[in-house]
Amino acid sequence: TKIKDIRKDRKNSVLVLDAGDFHMGTLFHMIAREEASELLLLKEMGYDVLTLGNHEFDLKPGGLAQIINSAVKKGKYPEIISSNLIFDKDDKRDDTLAEVYKKGYIKPFTILERDGLKIGIFGLIGKDAAEVSPFATPVKFDDQISTSKKMVKILKEEKKVDIIICLSHSGLWDDKSKSEDEILAQKVDGIDIIISGHTHTKLKDAIVVNDTIITQAWEHGRVLGVIDIKFNNGKIKLQKFASEPINDNIQG
Repeated sequence: TKIKDIRKDRKNSVLVLDAGDFHMGTLFHMIAREEASELLLLKEMGYDVLTLGNHEFDLKPGGLAQIINSAVKKGKYPEIISSNLIFDKDDKRDDTLAEVYKKGYIKPFTILERDGLKIGIFGLIGKDAAEVSPFATPVKFDDQISTSKKMVKILKEEKKVDIIICLSHSGLWDDKSKSEDEILAQKVDGIDIIISGHTHTKLKDAIVVNDTIITQAWEHGRVLGVIDIKFNNGKIKLQKFASEPINDNIQG
């Protein structure tokens, strides 16, 4: 309902994005392998693109592959992107997920065309998230800085996109020396927006680092993060960021 209301209030396009950990936390995960329940619900709600978080690997690579294959069979799920997955050629435990990746059900990036603009979106998992993802084995995760530089180069130079968005399951910390998505913005030029996840951070305002807008929408669907941006002369400008509360005041 909230997503529909936000769409109605705006003349221009609205993208609905998620930075990972859509899986686990509710009983829906019990039927996810057979029914892809969470992915189908997200598509029904209007989500366009999402990335993988550490909890997507809680049922191991084979379990995640089953979930995605079930979603493919049912024919309706948001685009899934993840750019820094590393598969082990010698270990067969991740073969089914590697096959899902080869088939393009998980892609390193996607490009959406809206209002005459080409919007490039890539996703990744950060260092802390990788460290708390023991069930992902033997899948590993490449360095997010070097991966992001590659993605920006491809999207800007080869694909000629106007806007670059990173769905980053890396996170924000009070300690700036550990705040992975702020470090990412500092070290990688060309990312216009980082949708941050993993750390369950509650923000009053968007963070701007190196001209990159960074936001995060707290946790457990308690808020919907809404960014209004203006594109002018090849540059993005933040108009407004709001954390819209999701509670009983919203009529179903």
